[in-house]
Amino acid sequence: MSSGIKHVIWDWNGTLINDGELCVSIVNELLLELSIPSVSLEFYRENFQFPVRSYYEKIGFPKDNRIHERISAEFIRRYRESWRSCDLQPNSLKALESLKGAGIGQSILSASKTSDLRHFVSEFGLPCYFNQVQGVSHIQASGKTEISRSHFKEINLSPSEILLVGDTNHDGEIANGLKANCLLYTRGHNSEAVLARSGHPLIDDLLQVPARVLD
Repeated sequence: MSSGIKHVIWDWNGTLINDGELCVSIVNELLLELSIPSVSLEFYRENFQFPVRSYYEKIGFPKDNRIHERISAEFIRRYRESWRSCDLQPNSLKALESLKGAGIGQSILSASKTSDLRHFVSEFGLPCYFNQVQGVSHIQASGKTEISRSHFKEINLSPSEILLVGDTNHDGEIANGLKANCLLYTRGHNSEAVLARSGHPLIDDLLQVPARVLD
């Protein structure tokens, strides 16, 4: 990773909030209702991908568009009911505070719906750390490739001055598209083995972000 980082783009789900177990639990409830075998957290972390529809089809949900839309809506409804059971990832606050204190800009780029995302961030008392909190306009979890371009433009820095921190290979793909630096966190929605395929540097503690940025 190059030196001279001036802005860190954070992913939200799995990176700053530890919600992998909740996501697996909700999906297993939906699988049970359709008499489809459940999945383990380990299986999830080895196979989760964007668009999420691809993952859903892999674990046995029907490919029918109407069923997919219903499953997506029901997942979000249950997530909204239960997200308060989740904690922030270990050392996330310390990492955010360290970067803020050093004058490094920070933002969130997520495949979650923007209104939900901003609510979650606010409930955790985090808005003061971010210049921008951006999600998508729908609940389909199709990824964040399109919004990444506008997010990047809003930051108005060169790619070498931006670091993206995420927990899935999709985050690595976003960083590649922006030609930005990238660190992938191994305790989120994809396993270390999956993330290693991306070729990006891996971290297992979010305090490694300020350690590398401020070195």
